[in-house]
Amino acid sequence: MFLAALEARWERGRREAEGVSRLLERHGVERGSVLVELGCGNGRVGIPLALMGYWLVCLDISRPLLSNGVERAGFESARHLLEFVEADASHLPLRDSTIDVVYTVWTSVLGYIGEDHDLAVLREARRVVKPGGLLAIVNTANYERLVKRLADSHGQLAPTVLREGDYVVVEESEADLARGVVKTKWTYYLEEERSLVYVDSIEACLRLYTLHELVKLASKAGWVFEAAYHDLEEFRGFIPGLSGFNVVFRRSG
Repeated sequence: MFLAALEARWERGRREAEGVSRLLERHGVERGSVLVELGCGNGRVGIPLALMGYWLVCLDISRPLLSNGVERAGFESARHLLEFVEADASHLPLRDSTIDVVYTVWTSVLGYIGEDHDLAVLREARRVVKPGGLLAIVNTANYERLVKRLADSHGQLAPTVLREGDYVVVEESEADLARGVVKTKWTYYLEEERSLVYVDSIEACLRLYTLHELVKLASKAGWVFEAAYHDLEEFRGFIPGLSGFNVVFRRSG
């Protein structure tokens, strides 16, 4: 079911890849550099980046998503430009100081298991990146935007209805501001003869960081904060409540 969501966002993935490329260029990373994507899904961002001239290692814990990514790379004639690897982001099967950039897109990795796991992910990213290399956290949810949504909706997160491929998806969320957590349930239906037929549901509990908390956690892992942006086109500065995370850190030493 989640693969349907990724496939529905395939063209959007190309635009996000263009944004990542602009971000890397802004911070001195040339095409031909080696990038690692954490939580790559089926490669909707990694494959377009490979076609732009970067070398990609795409990691995810989901074998079905990775298998689809390999097929997609073949269709795009990009299979020789990137590698798909099944791995936990907190235990990367990569050598020390060999990668130019580690990045993650679309709230794919951080916040789902706990702060200790997130710290381990950030430390692993630093271990594999070369001195002076980058960590980019792109298009990722944060606490400031959650608070803005709650303020705009008078304290309640209204259900939303999405279309993802053949599915109609009802998204229901509940916020716990004291813990900085949002609990979300996605219920999937198929539309048959003007009726919705229940298929299944997915639930997740996500810890959302403020910018300050994320910078503090990354600093604890050995990263140096470099920039936070509202967008990856004009590169306006981070706007609390209106911006997702587009944050860049650099490894020193």
